[in-house]
Amino acid sequence: MSSTEQPPAQRTMAQSMGIAALILSVSILLSRILGFAREAVIAYQHGATAETDAYYAAFTLPDLMSYFLAGGTLSITFIPLFASYMARDDEEGGWRLFSTVATTMGAALIIVTISFEFLAPYAVPILFPGFADNPEQMALAVQMTRIVIPAQLCFYFGGLLNATLFVRKTFWPAAISPLIYNVCIIAAGVALEPWLGIRGFAVGVLIGAALGPLAVPLFASRRHIKFRPRFAPRDPGFHEFILLTLPLMLGVGLVTVDEWLLKYYASSHEAGSIAWLNNSRKLMLVLFALIGQAAGQAALPFLTELYHEGRGKEMAQMLATSIGRVVFLAAVGAAALAVSAESSVFVVFRRGAFTTQDASMTATLLTCFCIGLAAWSAQTMAVRGFYARRDTLTPMVVATGVVVIVLPIYFFLNQTYGVVGLALASSIGMTVNAITTITVYRLRTGDLPLKPVLGGLMRGVLVAATCGALAFGASQLFRMFITPHDFWTHLGLLCTQGAAFSLGLGIIIVVWRPPELAFVVDRVWARVSHRFRR
Repeated sequence: MSSTEQPPAQRTMAQSMGIAALILSVSILLSRILGFAREAVIAYQHGATAETDAYYAAFTLPDLMSYFLAGGTLSITFIPLFASYMARDDEEGGWRLFSTVATTMGAALIIVTISFEFLAPYAVPILFPGFADNPEQMALAVQMTRIVIPAQLCFYFGGLLNATLFVRKTFWPAAISPLIYNVCIIAAGVALEPWLGIRGFAVGVLIGAALGPLAVPLFASRRHIKFRPRFAPRDPGFHEFILLTLPLMLGVGLVTVDEWLLKYYASSHEAGSIAWLNNSRKLMLVLFALIGQAAGQAALPFLTELYHEGRGKEMAQMLATSIGRVVFLAAVGAAALAVSAESSVFVVFRRGAFTTQDASMTATLLTCFCIGLAAWSAQTMAVRGFYARRDTLTPMVVATGVVVIVLPIYFFLNQTYGVVGLALASSIGMTVNAITTITVYRLRTGDLPLKPVLGGLMRGVLVAATCGALAFGASQLFRMFITPHDFWTHLGLLCTQGAAFSLGLGIIIVVWRPPELAFVVDRVWARVSHRFRR
C-alpha cells in the first residue's frame, strides 16, 4: 500500500512520526557533530595511544551496570506500560507506576553504583586482560571508570522522565539533552587538561550527564510530573515492568555485546587499536543514529498506540514501510560514507597527536563498518515491533541466540585479520541479527509484509551503487590533479565526493522519485510552492 492509498488517519500518524523522527534526527546530527568535536579534541591532545584506549575502556563497566540492571533500554519497557495507563485515562495509575519504578529501581541502582565503585579495580583487569602488561594504563582505566560510573544514575532517572514525555509526544528534551552532554565533556576536557590530563574528559561525562540527560527532562516534566517516593517491590504494576525488563537484563544482545567484544579483543593488540575501532565505529554510528535510531525512537509511541487500539494490520504496514525506508536510507548513506572514508577521517581526526597511520587505519575500519549499516538500522526498527506489543522476551531470546552463533566469527576473524577482522565481524554479526529478528517477527505475528522491506533494500542498493560510482570517479579525477596530504586538500576531496554523490542522488530523486523519499520531497515541494504563491 503506497502512502497515497493509506487511510487519512494512518497518513496523519505516519506524517507525525516522520516529523518526530526529523526532530530527533536534527538533534542527533548536532549531537554527533559535537561528539566528533569531542573525539577530535581527544585525538588532538592524546592521539591513539594507551591513554585513549584506557579512556574508551572506562565506559565498559558503567555500560555493563546499566545494561544488566535496566536492560540499557529503559524507555523501551516503560513507554508501552505508561502509554497503556494513558490509553485507559488512568493518569494517576501511570504516575503511581512511575513513582514505584523510580523509587524501587533507583534504590537498587544506587546500591549497585556504590558496589561497582569498590569493585572497579577487580573488574577492569577481567574486562581488559590486554592492559595487564601496562600497569599505568590499567590504573588510569580504573580511575576513569570510577569517575564515569555515577553518571548512570543520571541516565537512568532522565531516561524514565523522557519515557513519559515520549508518550505525550514531547521530543525536544531528548533532542537537547545530548547536545548539553557533549558540550560539557568538551569544555571540561579542555579546561581540566593541565591538571587532570585525559581524566578531565571523564569528569566532563559526569557533569554533562547531570546537566543534560537528567536536568533537561526534569525541567520539561516539572508541570506534569506527579512523583511520590514509593518503594513497593510487590506492586502489580512494578511486577509487570520487571517481567518486561527482565529479558533485557538477562538477554545478551549483539547491539550491546558488539562494542564489548571489540574492546576486549582489541585490548590485546597494539596500542591505539581500541581508539581506531572506537573512532571508526562512531563515524558509522552517526548515520545509524540519524536514520535508524531516530526513526526507531519516533516510531515506538505510534506503533504502541496502534497496537493498543487493536489496529494490527495498520501497525504491520507502518512497521514494514518504516523498515524499508530506513534500509533504503542506510544503504545510500553507507555508500556515501564508505567512498569518502579516507577524506572524512583525515578531516575529522588527523591533527595533533593523531598520526597519518592512525587516520589510515581508522578509514579502513570505517569502510568495514559501513557494510553493516543497513542491518543496524533494520534491526533497530524491527525490534520496535516486538516492544510495541510488550514482548521483550522474544527479541532478547533471538538476540542471545545470535550472539552465541556469531561469537566464533569474532574469534576467527580477530585471529586471522586482527582489528580489520573485528570490524568485519561486527558487520557480519549485525546482518545475521537483523535478518533473524525480521524473520522471527514475521513468523510469530504472521503480519509483516516483506515487499516494502525488500523493495527498500533493492532500491537503496541500486541508488547507493550509482551515486557511489559517481563519487568514486570524481575522487579519482581529483587525485589526477591534486594529491591529498593535508587538511585542506582532504577537505577539497571530501567536498568533491559529496558534490558528485549529491548530484547523482538529486538526479535520481527528480527522475525516479523513490517512494522512500516521496514524503520528504512532497513536503519540501509543497512548502516551496506555497512560498512562491505568496
